[in-house]
Amino acid sequence: MSEESEGNHLVPAVARAAAILDLIGQSGQALGSNEIARQLNLPKSSTANICLELLEAGMLVRRENGYALGRKLVELGGHYLASVDSLREYYDLCASLPILSRESSRIAILDGTDVLYLGKYEGRQQIRLTANIGDRFPAVCTATGKALMALLPLGEAEERYREKPSAFVQLTSKSVKNVAELSKMLAEARKNSYAVDDEETTLGVICFAVAVNGFRGDTSNVAVSATVLKQRLTPEFKRALLNDLFALAKGLSNPLVTRS
Repeated sequence: MSEESEGNHLVPAVARAAAILDLIGQSGQALGSNEIARQLNLPKSSTANICLELLEAGMLVRRENGYALGRKLVELGGHYLASVDSLREYYDLCASLPILSRESSRIAILDGTDVLYLGKYEGRQQIRLTANIGDRFPAVCTATGKALMALLPLGEAEERYREKPSAFVQLTSKSVKNVAELSKMLAEARKNSYAVDDEETTLGVICFAVAVNGFRGDTSNVAVSATVLKQRLTPEFKRALLNDLFALAKGLSNPLVTRS
């Protein structure tokens, strides 16, 4: 984040603080203020002052090697999740469905070329390799990501990847490799009304996802998924699983929002 780019922000100090928190969160380790300033291309003195303010607010904590995210962020995240009543409905609906109640499910939103997971439901058949709450995954590799990209105007998802080819992250040998493959998969998702991650995130694991138009009282879109070991997937099990996914999506959707 250069000083030149701050002209786009009404309050540059707040933008810097947000960039610092984001950098530390993505790094997965403590960072010193000098290293933060170097990576964000910011002045060392103002970076150090902002870190001290974030420390005072509880958003950062001091570690031996620098600063790490603080507990205050967990509190704020908890308050956010508690304010989203539909997440409670998501968990309740998952538990009530005959097949999905036994499986692993996720609910996610699309953010650029990533998906961000808002909730996870673990049934009795748990798969511990799948995403946790707050995790980001490359949308192109995930069923939730493809289901949500299929809702975008035609060509918009492909354009995002043309502008950012580095977003084609290869998590496995089966991950989508180019725009042509992505476009074909999105067309299939639109045709079938669900998307598939066929060992594209984790080998041996298959995931199905259905998009939800208008998350209850909101107009935002989310996607709900079900993840199973591929060796368990029979045609009958797949049909039953998809039936539950469609029921889950219908239960969460905003009846005032219709798909175009």
